[in-house]
Amino acid sequence: VINANLDVKSADYHVKEIIGQGYPQINGAANFQDYIQIPTTLIPGAFIGQPGTFIPLKFGVTYQSSLSVNATQILFDPNYIVGLQARKTYKQLYERSFERSKIETNVNVTKAYYQVLVSVEQVKLLDANISELKQQLDETVARNKQGFVEKIDVDRLTVQYNSLVTTRENTLRLLGLNYELLKFQMGMSIQLNLTLKDKLEDIQLDASVVDPVISDKTIYKNRIEYGLLETQKKLNEYDVKSKKGQFLPRLTAN
Repeated sequence: VINANLDVKSADYHVKEIIGQGYPQINGAANFQDYIQIPTTLIPGAFIGQPGTFIPLKFGVTYQSSLSVNATQILFDPNYIVGLQARKTYKQLYERSFERSKIETNVNVTKAYYQVLVSVEQVKLLDANISELKQQLDETVARNKQGFVEKIDVDRLTVQYNSLVTTRENTLRLLGLNYELLKFQMGMSIQLNLTLKDKLEDIQLDASVVDPVISDKTIYKNRIEYGLLETQKKLNEYDVKSKKGQFLPRLTAN
């Protein structure tokens, strides 16, 4: 979600960059040169009445500087015009991506939250079943010693009891993993303790959400995924216009 929000801000700056391309562009350059040693040229001495010799002469100055300023203004640029037309759609794409990230994060946190509550209830049910089965097992063992039941009945209850204990241990491990998954989805440190106050029976589901019968056949247009596809389609159309605009002349004033 944080990264998606940063993408929205980046898109906003990019839109400003596109708009700024239509403003007058002023470029300046400055140059400064320091000749530590001025270039020396040898000329024939015959020019100054000394034939047969060469006279060294230095041409230039020790310091030299220059300054230039150039200004340009776009008069007609098809790509710039398309960019202005697409700037709102471009920003909308990242805004909808940000909205989708928030929805997906909310869904993932909700799923992980419910899974923790389900695991907690499973542990409670297993504890109740183990307690009840342990009582039956103890009674069966006592009756077996008195000769009222056979040994096979004791073995059958023992297997069931051990199976429930193993299932409870696995469920406890799964509960720990579900807690860590919930912390991860919320961006919470795994080392911190997390306690849920809600219970599974306290959760009230909206019947309109879980109702599989949907009379409105255009409800898909309300989904963020559909909006993203529509926005991407518009951007592709602008991209086609931009490609066509490359064959048109571009006018600038200097």
